[in-house]
Amino acid sequence: GGRGGRRGRGEGPPGVSLLVRNVSNDITSADIHQAFGRIGDIRDVYIPRDFHSQQPKGFAFVEYATHEQALDAREEMDRFVMKGRELEVVFAQEKRKTPDQMRGRVFSGAGGRRGGGGGADFDRSSSFERHKRRERMGGSPPR
Repeated sequence: GGRGGRRGRGEGPPGVSLLVRNVSNDITSADIHQAFGRIGDIRDVYIPRDFHSQQPKGFAFVEYATHEQALDAREEMDRFVMKGRELEVVFAQEKRKTPDQMRGRVFSGAGGRRGGGGGADFDRSSSFERHKRRERMGGSPPR
């Protein structure tokens, strides 16, 4: 295994949760348990639903007991067809949030721009650099 750098407060090594995209709306957690349970010991299956319509959002989370099992499942189940849909299986980026914490987050299926807001940091650092440069030039000339 890797160097034992356990992140988080004893939550176990990262990479035990898989995000399964493109799941059919009539798939149940039992279906997912059955399909993914062949590969390893499943701790948890979670299918997020829309708060108002109660319709599934088209993806699911599967949590395995170990990183190795999750790795196997990702290899094995990516592009697996369930109910006419080809699944896309990736590692989930983070631990599941409580519904309260999730309210401020938007899970768009596009997955295009990850974490915006990088722009502000960039502006701040470049103007900071400019400021320093001006300071340097305004000082006494280098001997």
